[in-house]
Amino acid sequence: MTKIHKYLLNREVSLKENTLWFTMGTLCSSATSVLLMVYVTHLLGVDEAGVYSIAYSIAQLMLTIGWFGTRQFQVSDVEEEYSFSDYFTMKIITSCIALLGGLIYAGMLHLNAHKFMITFLYCSFIICDIFADLFSARFQQEDRLYLSGISYILRIGGYNVIFLVSLFIFRSLFISILLAFIYSLVELILFDYPFIKRMSDLKVHFDIKKIMNLFKNCFPLFISSFVSTFIVNIPKNAIELNLSSSIQTYYNIIFMPSSIVNMFCMFIFVPMYTQIAKKWHEDDKKNFIKVVQKVFLIAILFSVFVFVGCALLGIPFLEILYGVNLDGYKTPFLILIGAGCLTSINSILSYIMTVMRKQQYILYIYIVALVVSQVCIQFLITRFGFVGASIDYLIGMLCITMFMFVIFIKTLNQRK
Repeated sequence: MTKIHKYLLNREVSLKENTLWFTMGTLCSSATSVLLMVYVTHLLGVDEAGVYSIAYSIAQLMLTIGWFGTRQFQVSDVEEEYSFSDYFTMKIITSCIALLGGLIYAGMLHLNAHKFMITFLYCSFIICDIFADLFSARFQQEDRLYLSGISYILRIGGYNVIFLVSLFIFRSLFISILLAFIYSLVELILFDYPFIKRMSDLKVHFDIKKIMNLFKNCFPLFISSFVSTFIVNIPKNAIELNLSSSIQTYYNIIFMPSSIVNMFCMFIFVPMYTQIAKKWHEDDKKNFIKVVQKVFLIAILFSVFVFVGCALLGIPFLEILYGVNLDGYKTPFLILIGAGCLTSINSILSYIMTVMRKQQYILYIYIVALVVSQVCIQFLITRFGFVGASIDYLIGMLCITMFMFVIFIKTLNQRK
């Protein structure tokens, strides 16, 4: 272990600094999805950006398999019922499944050889994210969350630079992703691994009983994440099967802001989560309703502000950012922004339903929304094309909102 590793591991860090480093690292991670798309669109054009878009979408779905919802479970495993080696072994298994799943998914979408190769490489690339999440959870267990933030900044910031420079020099999506993957892997080995080795007795061993129990315990968290990501991918899949790569690019460009709406809404809401939980468990129904009303009011006002801002400035801003002409895309853009606003409401409702201990319904609601979206997509995209893809996503989010709200009201009325 180097002097830098020893210094970082042994220094005293306040809760504020811990949180600050992790927040900076998370923001760096969130910005990457936008930045990489910007690089590709500017340097390689809309067709190649469409290739990148579908590869990215498939890889994000496979990432939910790789993560398998273990982060929350691992961090809460304070008694270490499962050793770090158990989690590590599980990640090896889920990484292999994710890689195989990416190949199967690409085959189902009938991707050509170039798209298939890029998708396989990107699914390999996200294996680094799978293990970075595992290491980050371990750092959090050891009250060293700042190490996660530093690692995210070094790894993600570094491969952003590598990706951009190699894209500029080689004009090759394959080479750029490959070099970014190599850098990401090296960073994990040189920076994260020495800390993990010091904190844990790391070895690969297949305790079948423990691994199967881990899969069983984490399955509800995994399936919810997988289904919600699959709903996002349904319109993208339909575009890939029915329309051109350039259309895939345009859809992903106007879709990106809708996901950012939810992220910023969560920054506002999460600090109030403890207050909501406290009021519910204290049977303080009156004040619980007041806090929830306040949260929804903030979310709605924020959503209106974002929607109006996007209606006035969204398309011009995206045209400048990505360097493309988006004439004629304002309607589907605003439909997706509306869906993004509903997504933020859904995130809040899922938190509240968890507080109410009705989280078992969330999975069923998402599955219903998935089925509805999948049933509607072919008709919508055949009849309305690009706009139909946007409408399908809005329908899925609207289904989730309505069902969650019904259960929320019903549970609230049953509470004395």
